[in-house]
Amino acid sequence: MSATLLQAAFAAHRAGKLEDAVGFYRGCLASDAGQSAVYDYLGIACTGLPGRSPEAVHAFRRSLLLEPGRGTVLSNLATLYAHATDDPRALLWFRRASKAAPLRADHWARQASCAIRLGRNAEAHTCLKQACVLAPADPVHWEHYGTLLRRMTRRADAERSVRNGLLFCPEAGRLWSSLSATLLEVDNIPAALLYGRRATIAAPAESEAFGNLAQAQYRSGQIDAAISSGAQTMRLDPQNPTITLNLAIYLLTKGDLAHGWPLYEARLIPLRKMTRNLPAQPWTPEIAGPDVHLLVYAEQGLGDEVMFGTCFPELKERLSAGDLGSVTVECTDRLRSLFERSFPAFRFFDRIRKQEQRLHPADYETTVRTHGCTHHVAAGSLPKFFRSTLSHFPDTNTILTPDPDKLEHWNGWLATAGAGPKIGLSWRSRAGRDRASVYYPGSGNLGPFLRIPGAHFVTLQYDEDPEELARIEQQTGVRILRPDGLDLTNDLDGVAALIAALDAVVAPQNLVLSLTGALGKKGYSMPHFLTWVSLGSDRMPFFPSLTVDVRRNREGLDWKPVMGRLAGRLRSDLGL
Repeated sequence: MSATLLQAAFAAHRAGKLEDAVGFYRGCLASDAGQSAVYDYLGIACTGLPGRSPEAVHAFRRSLLLEPGRGTVLSNLATLYAHATDDPRALLWFRRASKAAPLRADHWARQASCAIRLGRNAEAHTCLKQACVLAPADPVHWEHYGTLLRRMTRRADAERSVRNGLLFCPEAGRLWSSLSATLLEVDNIPAALLYGRRATIAAPAESEAFGNLAQAQYRSGQIDAAISSGAQTMRLDPQNPTITLNLAIYLLTKGDLAHGWPLYEARLIPLRKMTRNLPAQPWTPEIAGPDVHLLVYAEQGLGDEVMFGTCFPELKERLSAGDLGSVTVECTDRLRSLFERSFPAFRFFDRIRKQEQRLHPADYETTVRTHGCTHHVAAGSLPKFFRSTLSHFPDTNTILTPDPDKLEHWNGWLATAGAGPKIGLSWRSRAGRDRASVYYPGSGNLGPFLRIPGAHFVTLQYDEDPEELARIEQQTGVRILRPDGLDLTNDLDGVAALIAALDAVVAPQNLVLSLTGALGKKGYSMPHFLTWVSLGSDRMPFFPSLTVDVRRNREGLDWKPVMGRLAGRLRSDLGL
């Protein structure tokens, strides 16, 4: 094998001239086909060229035939499969690489990353722990280990591992940033702010440091500071859609809708990978006419579908005026009958990508063909067009129409409870259940409401536990009515009718609250901090019938003060 030819291959490879490098490597192998390392180099060069994956696989396998125990080649082959999104096969080869070269921390780390993508957190935990032992001076391994532990809801262990990493790497900004994020998840805001600032000092050029600091500032209510840190994060990493979306959230929280709504579109960048065959043309309000057939596709959660649905009346007006030929709306199947009754001029179809299929793209080809859709818009983009300022939010916004027969049924059922206001109760959401004490008041803090004299209470908690309800009644001496025969999780049409029959609803920011607001009923909510949906106000402009009060920073995780304030407001509104 010509040493000159091999040097030329290396030079071309280092210069990024991969086609030339491939040619040189082939030349080397033509004269000496027994060089395992050259086959490895050839595989690496082919990996960087489009359409050369088969040749890369062949080269790596030839290298392994000549030298079966080479861990680097095993890892390179695994990486090739990972880039091809064939993670199951990639994981098999990463395991072989780690076994062949057990002292290589990078092999363990790559195996962990692949295992995480496949949901094999226990395997990833073992691998990252080994990587930290083998390379304790590498802060990346400690950071990834801490992140995995947080994902596994082992936050105390996550904090411990990151602090251990800081013993080896005290100037690693990414570890200070990780520590800030960990403490933020357990609502230790002062410490999250402290370590977030430390991260920006240690790593002033890293976007993640400023991003985590911005999140801590946002949670602490320092919105202007969050905007400033978020803007710096975006300057450091302008192509990152998550960073752009976070800045949008901060701006919207302040009430800067003019700058916030355009940046909020960044949420759609990852979503585009999960949508197929939407109508070719995006829609804006300037596009009008009877030949414009609009498809509104769903995004985010059930409560968000209802919230964005508060913009449907504007689409209805345009349809009636002939500015739209038709409106076809994607929605979760549990909302469909409620939406169809409320907007009979629209066509609705069940959400294509179900929760259990969230990793699979949604293909709209059949819907587009069936209904002749010509333009598309995401449901979450409607506020940008129709709610560009707070003055564009209506003072009343009842958009949902309950089933009249079901409403009559629940009115009769509630009447049997006797005189007095009827109040619905919900105290948590399924989201963030592992941090319930941070996000939700829980059933143990309902006392201020349950002490309202003369009131009757109905559970709307869709994951209710009979033992939990019995415990509340035993502790408070107050009876809580159960709507027998109503599936609070799946029969949302029935739930909406029950809410419409009530005098008021108490709920955190969950689906029950969104339905309450969309029905125009009195609702009382206690977010753990003032989120972006308040849009710089002390209420929820999307749902003007709702009253909001937040847990103050000084109150920590004590929900009693905010629950007491809201209960007092409810009593006043009911004249009690």
